[in-house]
Amino acid sequence: MLEPIAEAVAYLLVPSYWGAVFVAVSLALMASVIPGVNAVLVMALAMAIVLFNVDDPALGIVLLATITGVNNTLDSIPAILYGLPGAATQVTFLEGHQLARQGKAAHTLGAVYSVSALGGIIGAALLMLAIPVVRPFVLKFGFSEIGATALVGLGMVSVLSRGAMGKGLAMAMLGLLLGMIGRDPMDGFSRLTIGPIFRMELVPVALGLFALPEMFDLTISRRPVAPVGATFSNRQVFEGAREGLRHWKMVIRQSVFGVFLGAIPGVGSAVIDWLAYAFGIFFSKDKTQFGKGSLEGVMFAESAQNAKEGGQAIPTLAMGVPGGVPWVLVMVAMIAYGIAPGPEMLGANAHITILLVITLAVANLMVTGLGLLITGQLAKLTTIPYPVIGGIIIPITLLSSFVDTTNWRGVQTLLAMGAVGLAMKHFGWPRPPMLLAFILAPIIERNLRNGISVHGVGGVLTDGLTMTIVAIAVATTLLFLRAMRKLDDEEGEQAKRVMHVAELETGLLPTSSTPSHEPTSVPASTEKSPLWMRWHWEYLFHAALIIVTVAWLWDARTYPEGGWRVPVVLSGGVLAITLLEVMKVAVGRSQQTSIMDLGMTSAGIEGASRAAVRLLALLVLFVLIGVTLHLAYAALVLAATIPLVMLKGLGKWPIAAITAGIVFLFTTVVLDNILFMIWPEPFVTGWDVHWGILLPSFGF
Repeated sequence: MLEPIAEAVAYLLVPSYWGAVFVAVSLALMASVIPGVNAVLVMALAMAIVLFNVDDPALGIVLLATITGVNNTLDSIPAILYGLPGAATQVTFLEGHQLARQGKAAHTLGAVYSVSALGGIIGAALLMLAIPVVRPFVLKFGFSEIGATALVGLGMVSVLSRGAMGKGLAMAMLGLLLGMIGRDPMDGFSRLTIGPIFRMELVPVALGLFALPEMFDLTISRRPVAPVGATFSNRQVFEGAREGLRHWKMVIRQSVFGVFLGAIPGVGSAVIDWLAYAFGIFFSKDKTQFGKGSLEGVMFAESAQNAKEGGQAIPTLAMGVPGGVPWVLVMVAMIAYGIAPGPEMLGANAHITILLVITLAVANLMVTGLGLLITGQLAKLTTIPYPVIGGIIIPITLLSSFVDTTNWRGVQTLLAMGAVGLAMKHFGWPRPPMLLAFILAPIIERNLRNGISVHGVGGVLTDGLTMTIVAIAVATTLLFLRAMRKLDDEEGEQAKRVMHVAELETGLLPTSSTPSHEPTSVPASTEKSPLWMRWHWEYLFHAALIIVTVAWLWDARTYPEGGWRVPVVLSGGVLAITLLEVMKVAVGRSQQTSIMDLGMTSAGIEGASRAAVRLLALLVLFVLIGVTLHLAYAALVLAATIPLVMLKGLGKWPIAAITAGIVFLFTTVVLDNILFMIWPEPFVTGWDVHWGILLPSFGF
């Protein structure tokens, strides 16, 4: 074993090795900070270049693997600073962006860097230790076991729906339905598609449900993310890093959990994100902080996310079973280099495995150092009025949804889910259960149905490992339900005590212990009015839910025998809960409770309604220009007009020029020359669709 170790360590003295690591970190940085550009896309684009230009298989394989190995650290930056989450940073967005709103962006990112570095190193170490012994265990995870593991994630809906159990359950069922849109994976018939058959992709759904509503809300508030007077420095970043290191025991626990989940093929990053979050909450003594801006919650997710890369490498290297989508590309590169995964990775090619372990640790330390140096300045972006940031991020997000799907369906999905997410955010319907269920839907359905087709219903129900996982899911859900109900009761009692003290201090209640028997009158404004007069804007959201679910119930009539049951049950559940919520609103029993989600920043701000109408008009203008002239022109116009419409003073004109210039560079440099974007054909012909010629091309 000493010989492959020495061979791997020798690479540290080769300049080309450090060049490969630098390229990998740079590509991971690009994949992290650009909306819609992920590690898989960057690795796919880089693969051909690597295979044709890097002769040494160790360097080529390590370069590709390092991109996904360090991507998870850097993608927390846009989630925390701008409210722009990716598929694997939903928890970081939920907790970390609220901390940024409190002026703690630099401190939070410092903690993220330290726990991510520790998680990456622990994941790499466990990768080295686990490969020789883990093969029999991983092979036990078949279709039904993976589906049952996903059910554990679905059980976490009870936690994510805190404060609105009924609404959270309805959104979870709706998320499962959205994840089932398209062709049935087994029988091939069309499901839930009223119109052309299509499948909703994760990136537009995630960006629409979380990112676009947040950007819309912050833009119409016309305020910066951080509070007025917030200051940032490198000192805060290093203090955050020390805070993360002080939680080293928690990081080890979460990292081991992340490696375990990562080693199960088919359990994606987004699922690991929420499961690690719930796993951490379970061990936390004080659960009152979660959902309100918890640094501990951010660290739960980030440490597991980085460690899971080591876990996903285990089945990839040991058995040739990719642990995740990025590792599919790593395995393709291995085969292209003539290297077979399996025993040889601990034999003739052991030096590659050891070099990968070393590189994952080294690259995580490099990224941490880079983050510590630049975050003090990056955090200052949260003090800029958000229309400036929105003028850049909103157009890029819209373009990114097109990049992900390569057609207008991505933009349509993004805008539609943005409207749904904004309504849920405004009316207090929790969004995390919906997104988590959407992610889990294909995992649960595909694996459980495949398991049943192979082993039969009886075989699945009698499998010991599957039933153990299901039992863990049920027990965990019940424990969380009990803990959350206890927490809600405690917070309710605390709120009542605070209100009672405030009323005593203001003289609104008699101070004596003897109850007052004076008759009280109900103010006219609180008297109940007839049902037909008690109109509420939330009815529009309810009506939309009812129309969609009824349409799906009607569509399910045409499904083959057996194929209609799950859609009907889920649609019926959403319909029943929605009707119950309508009744609550109608009789005045609907209450705005604290849920695990972000509230409206623009609520109560003067002029927010007018600003919302203006921004909505700009989005309509974007669509009109995009479909008639050119999508890139539409993005450029949107980038320039958002600051012009949302800001005041002469300074908005140079700001508009800067935002438009940045979006122009994004389209020309990133989309045209790096991603080789294929733009959609505009409806108006006779216009040159290349930059630099913005006038009709009449034969020139």
